[in-house]
Amino acid sequence: MKNKNLLLVILVMFFLKYSNGQSKDSIRVNKNRVVLVSSSLGLYFGASFYYVQNSWWSDMSNNFRFDPGNDLVYALNVDKAAHFFGGVYASDLFSSSYRWAGFSNKKSLWYGALFGSGIQLAIEMKDAYAPYWGFSMWDFSIGSLGSFWPVFQEYHEPLKAIDFKFSYFKRSNIYWELEAERGRTPSQFSWYDDYPNQTYWMTIDVNRIIEDVKFPDYIDLAFGFGLDDTQYLNGGTKMGGNQEFYFAIDYDIKYILRNWDTPFAKKIKFILKYYKLPSPTLQISPNFKFHPFFM
Repeated sequence: MKNKNLLLVILVMFFLKYSNGQSKDSIRVNKNRVVLVSSSLGLYFGASFYYVQNSWWSDMSNNFRFDPGNDLVYALNVDKAAHFFGGVYASDLFSSSYRWAGFSNKKSLWYGALFGSGIQLAIEMKDAYAPYWGFSMWDFSIGSLGSFWPVFQEYHEPLKAIDFKFSYFKRSNIYWELEAERGRTPSQFSWYDDYPNQTYWMTIDVNRIIEDVKFPDYIDLAFGFGLDDTQYLNGGTKMGGNQEFYFAIDYDIKYILRNWDTPFAKKIKFILKYYKLPSPTLQISPNFKFHPFFM
């Protein structure tokens, strides 16, 4: 079971209580805050180990092994987009937490990237003992690439025009139906494994890329990647299905809410900047279709 993001969500909710971005009075490094932020990675590894020992497949767990190749067909690689996005998100979260602790912006970005990669390592260590999976070098590498994306943006200005977002809307019950065929009953909160209802987006700020273009500052372009609901079970393995590709407009939350700068506002904007809001969308593949309000 690639139950990858549950503990990360818990971690996010914990840190959002403390992470207000860079405080105006953070002139020096606050050692207590550094310890608080740094210890979270160890807590995550501990929580992952506890999960391995107490998960629903704990009685079937294997010795450590590398993935035999299942990761390259699982969810038609939509999960790779999830790994990359998770790396970007975790890295940004840790970076903002280190800025809150008083570190400089560049040092915070590097620490965030390393800690984001640490999260990816914990995820793969968990999968390394799962009965159907294993440690995936692809998943770890792509997730770590996402973790270092904010660093790349810092050192290469054009990359600041590109952001990554996520959207989820339960359009289909295929995930629950296939899991029921397997004899399992996942929680209705198991959205993190429900890839047919997830979409991952790359957004582009046109004005940053093309000079002398009169494009609205609050509008970006977005390219989406997802999975349709035509998969089926064959010997307990999900087969078939089609990758989905989208083209849409997006809303630049950072620009729209630029004048809302309270501590609470920073928390809200941190969440919203990673969520793709509903908008007119053109589905390109596997079918050509226009969605006036795609979620």
